[in-house]
Amino acid sequence: MRKTKVIATLGPATASPEMINALVQAGADVLRINCSHVTTAELRERIALIRATRSDVGVLVDIQGPKLRYSGEPRELRDGTTERFSFVELGLPESRGGVAGGLAVGQRLLLDDGRLEATMESIGADHLVVRVVRGGNLRTKKGVNLPDTEVGGSVLSDKDRADLEVVKKENVEIVAVSFVQRPSDIDEVRGIVGPTAQVFAKIERPQALERIDDICRVSDGVMAARGDLGVELPFQVVPAAQHKIARTALRHGVTSICATEMLESMITSTRATRAEVADVTGAVRDGFDAVMLSGETAVGANPVRAVEVMAAICEAAERDVTLPVVFADANPETAAVTAAASSLARRIGADSLLSLTYTGYSARLLAACRPNAPIIAATPTETAARKLKVAWGVYPVVSARDPDVEVSIGAALTAARDKGYVQRGNRVVVCASRLSPRSDADTIWLHTEP
Repeated sequence: MRKTKVIATLGPATASPEMINALVQAGADVLRINCSHVTTAELRERIALIRATRSDVGVLVDIQGPKLRYSGEPRELRDGTTERFSFVELGLPESRGGVAGGLAVGQRLLLDDGRLEATMESIGADHLVVRVVRGGNLRTKKGVNLPDTEVGGSVLSDKDRADLEVVKKENVEIVAVSFVQRPSDIDEVRGIVGPTAQVFAKIERPQALERIDDICRVSDGVMAARGDLGVELPFQVVPAAQHKIARTALRHGVTSICATEMLESMITSTRATRAEVADVTGAVRDGFDAVMLSGETAVGANPVRAVEVMAAICEAAERDVTLPVVFADANPETAAVTAAASSLARRIGADSLLSLTYTGYSARLLAACRPNAPIIAATPTETAARKLKVAWGVYPVVSARDPDVEVSIGAALTAARDKGYVQRGNRVVVCASRLSPRSDADTIWLHTEP
């Protein structure tokens, strides 16, 4: 039972019932909708399509955020020359006065995903004057990045807010917030979507990386969004940043996702490159809960094959990986029972752990302890089960929760048997609460399947 989860992005190549079923059967645990490529109405339609086709799969809505693009005429930038750009050309709002006061002389302006670089020499009311450091041909609609600028105000556009209302109404499991800079950005999104959706911070700006601990404290998860992160940081430090994101998330007990160009060649090829295999393997060894496919499944020539390859790489990598118990060490009281259950499972070579969890919280705590056996999470609602689809090593089953914990354990084991998760002779470490179905786990049992 693979522990690292696979997220597949829906797109023109896969937005059909047949392809959704095929992706899930190939190993996709969560389906992502990228709001950069759909309207708000199309977002609602895609959520409905997934729900109607596979009500057991998790949904991740990735909101667009303030992606800046150059809208001026094409021009040639020469090294050492000065250039004038209007805020409108760079996608910056004129009304926010230097992006809410964040622009300053000496900061960098990156264009075309970092291929072109300039330094700000002066800032006007509606324009920038920059000196070109690394020139080239600038074309319309190319990306604009301000790696040294902390943008003031909200990170949400009007479209983002409309998309978040859909997330709330449709009870989506996960929403990923683009271009997060500070914890308050997560608080703002949570204020819109309410308590139902898990809110994940996309770490793609240096400011977010510097505040990763504070962001983890208010988030349900983080995503190493290596596309823009690789533009705004020197490319050679991205692997270290990726490792830091994974281990910080693990220390705080929140979910982590590694994303961007993981199997990029499979957009056109049926085979991954050796470098891509090493990249996915590195993400597993870093301790990420999940790895994500983007264009590979959204517009790729063979989306199902991409999922199969991703799952196979994760399974192979997991055979040689034992992750440190950093969460239990950093949170000894919170993890007291779950860490003990994980340790017991390791010592006796248990085949699985069973977590009786009402909301999924106890199962996520158990996953943060990174046991060596898969976690079967028994929860009474399909909503909670779908939220657990992204959690490392967790296989959710829907099972009624009785006030008598012994009855609940029996029902959960029956549900696990029906799924094929528990078989004759298996040893299962059970973790649950004797006090109340809604209380944190306080007791451990050892069960041997007859």
